[in-house]
Amino acid sequence: MNKRNGTANFNILHILLDNAVIFCSYCIANNIYWSVRGNLIFSEHIWIYAIFAVIFTLSMLFFRMYNITTFFYLDRVIKRVVTSTAIAGTSLSVVVFLGKIGQTSRLLFVVFCALSCALVLSERIAIRVFKKTKRGNGYSHVLFIGDDATLKQYMGFIDKTSIKLKVDSFITYNDPSLQSADAFSQLLVKTSVDEVHFVFTFGSKDEMIAIQPLIEVCDSMGVTARVILDNLDLPVSKSYVSSIGTYPVITYHSVSLDKLQLFVKSVMDITGAVIGLILLAPLFIITAIAIKIDSPGPVFFKQKRAGIRGNVFQIYKFRSMYIDAESRKNELASMNMFKDGMMFKIDHDPRITRVGAFLRKSSIDELPQLINVLKREMSLVGTRPPTLEEVKKYELEHWRRISIQPGITGMWQVNGRSQILDFNDVVKLDEKYIDEWSVLLDIKLILMTVKVVLSTRGAF
Repeated sequence: MNKRNGTANFNILHILLDNAVIFCSYCIANNIYWSVRGNLIFSEHIWIYAIFAVIFTLSMLFFRMYNITTFFYLDRVIKRVVTSTAIAGTSLSVVVFLGKIGQTSRLLFVVFCALSCALVLSERIAIRVFKKTKRGNGYSHVLFIGDDATLKQYMGFIDKTSIKLKVDSFITYNDPSLQSADAFSQLLVKTSVDEVHFVFTFGSKDEMIAIQPLIEVCDSMGVTARVILDNLDLPVSKSYVSSIGTYPVITYHSVSLDKLQLFVKSVMDITGAVIGLILLAPLFIITAIAIKIDSPGPVFFKQKRAGIRGNVFQIYKFRSMYIDAESRKNELASMNMFKDGMMFKIDHDPRITRVGAFLRKSSIDELPQLINVLKREMSLVGTRPPTLEEVKKYELEHWRRISIQPGITGMWQVNGRSQILDFNDVVKLDEKYIDEWSVLLDIKLILMTVKVVLSTRGAF
């Protein structure tokens, strides 16, 4: 398995919920102890919860109960939760005995372990019922290529797991859109899916080559491809193998699927956006006043941009140009420093206001994008969000740069953005970010951004 996908199948939500339920069990056990013995010992025995929770979680990890591909069978869930409780409880007893902790309450210990087991089981069943009755939120949108019988069996397997996907489109093997890479790429642009699931039974390696151009299209556009085979007989590179029921699944991808790191990135985004908006509120007010005094027009500039998978969202910036800036763009087209026309920038742009020039040089004009981050339309770090006009000019290989959430800052911004005047160089930087992404890289780019902003190097 590729090391980038070490936690691709982890169910982070289950880990958090299990530990939250165990903590609630400890609180309830303390209240029961108080009603029986007349005193609270919450803080003195909090270590009981900590040790139990760690061992219980490790045990559940060992039983693959935090893997989204694991089938939900009630008897299996009961057996593994009870076993994990027994392992954690026994281990805790050993700690108490070896540590000679004589003041540990047996009543609290027994009630806590019993409640933890019962409530975790209840939580697991409740999640299963909820999944059955409510679908859609957080689900990956899938284009399924195969036949009706295989789709029915495949979705039956999916339904037994915690995998969140929704088949939005279905085509058979002889669909015209599969006959060429161009036709297939147009289908992906039109359907705007997150994943493509190919279901084939191959008799020889030569038959595998038939879908290679289609997988290459997915790879170029940043769409995750999963090939479901009845017989696995091919070398695998830059991919990872999992299984759904009796089907081996090879996932080819060009973006990280590491659930743990993606979760940390989301926490960083939301926390950073909230803290940033609170701390920068006085600067927002001063900037708004300066913009209104300097020139007529709104404080904020709003424009439609292409987000992940080309989904349109409205980006927020402080207005740095006169209100007729867009209408004057055509008359200034000949001065565009990007000769290929894929992006638009001119030196000493006459449309920029006096205050706007300072806002751009200091990058203050970008700060309202923290609102987009809070709305989950952008990330603190990512690729540059293109305009809809730019996306219309994209070649196939350009689509990969919008296969992830765009960011306020990124490789392009910290590598002298105004000095990069070749769109292909912009694409290379974005692809480098996608290929090398990690939480540590995001932190590094944020620190580099602070340095660049303070030096005003590379600002438009």
